[in-house]
Amino acid sequence: MSREDPIKAEKDYSATLDEQFPLIEKLPDYKQAIERYLVLEKQTRQSSDLPSSKRVLNRIVDVLVDNTDWEYLNELIVVLSKKHGQLKSSIQTFIAKIVDNLDKLSEDDKSQLDLKIKVIETIRTVTDKKIFVEVERAVVSRKLAEIYLTKLNDLNKAVDILCDLQVETYSLMNFTEKIDYILLQIKLTLQKGDYNQAKILSRKILLKSLKSHPEFKAQYLKYLIEINIFDFDYIEIVKNLLLLIDIPTVKEDPEYKTFLSGIIYYIILSPYDPHQNDLILKIKSNPVFSKNVDTKIFKLLEIFTTNELIHWSNIESIYKDFFTQSPIQTDAKTNETNYKNLQKRIIEHNLRIINKFYQFIKLDRLAYLLQLSIPESEQYVSELVNNGMISAKINRPQGIIKFEKTRPTVSDNSRTSDSNINSLLNDWCFDIDKLLEEVDSIGHLINKEEMMYGIKQKV
Repeated sequence: MSREDPIKAEKDYSATLDEQFPLIEKLPDYKQAIERYLVLEKQTRQSSDLPSSKRVLNRIVDVLVDNTDWEYLNELIVVLSKKHGQLKSSIQTFIAKIVDNLDKLSEDDKSQLDLKIKVIETIRTVTDKKIFVEVERAVVSRKLAEIYLTKLNDLNKAVDILCDLQVETYSLMNFTEKIDYILLQIKLTLQKGDYNQAKILSRKILLKSLKSHPEFKAQYLKYLIEINIFDFDYIEIVKNLLLLIDIPTVKEDPEYKTFLSGIIYYIILSPYDPHQNDLILKIKSNPVFSKNVDTKIFKLLEIFTTNELIHWSNIESIYKDFFTQSPIQTDAKTNETNYKNLQKRIIEHNLRIINKFYQFIKLDRLAYLLQLSIPESEQYVSELVNNGMISAKINRPQGIIKFEKTRPTVSDNSRTSDSNINSLLNDWCFDIDKLLEEVDSIGHLINKEEMMYGIKQKV
């Protein structure tokens, strides 16, 4: 059982080691030398001589590695780590020394590879749930995961080994090592196709903590974008891409212009709301996009921000080749979903425009303008009403839709006028007064119920 490091050694063995080491080195049989070293290890451990204990353990590792007796070393890992009164720093130094020498075992030779895996598994066993060797456990786990990934072609096993460790809680591991480790965990889970696990792992990193590490920030954002693409979370894709293109190193990336065009594609695929509207206007006014993106692709921003109806047939004929070659094209399933969502965004845009210019419209006329059937038109109107994008009522017997004008949104210029501000404040005050009246009324009803209950109890 290991124990904390002593403040002071009971006996200093430095002189003894200086005397004994040269004599032991002259022994012809390295196993005899190991026996002598183990005697010294026991003496230094029992005397709590930490520096001398570390020297002896390091010498044991050197002798066995030089003589390629990894089997014996593997046995000693278990034996020495379980010795009574073993000092934590000593065993940490011992394990770290072995880890540093693991690369001397060739991964191209099957017998050496099997031996390397065996030693790593032993180290993982003896370091399990021991805080003072958590970094060493993380290092060997990463080595083992890389072996399963590159040599044994077992991605699932590599992910299980690597993601079993909660390195974000390791106090002894420095920040960059933690981030690098978590990014590798995310990378492998994405390769495996486990996007839910990747999303959980991504929450272990705070984006603001990567401010001084642009290479980590860029890689992290790319992984987030990959997760967002799987979830079809277009607005998050846009937000992460905007953060990505602001990184100085990314501006020199050959894919920089691809990221810019991707932002335009994904912002028009995003469902309309005040935040999406604000973003699309900011992107449209940003000269970086107009200078670096193809004019036809940039024109999509104009199309989706004007008060004109968009005809799907025109978009399809002009932009079909652009969409085929765009960065949003990944696999067949994703492409099909993006294609349908683009059609949906166009219909929603057209409905919002019709809502602006019509108070009443016949269902068949609406269906004609939207290039849909009447049932499909009703369905889209219902969806937009439920989402709060428009306010409308459908009169099926008469086949008419009545659009009710909604209050101006934050982005409307009319909102800034004094009359609208006063009207908004008056409405707010009225709503608050009404709410307080309701609360007061509920309070009276509660008191009434309490009184009635009290009377019943007395009776």
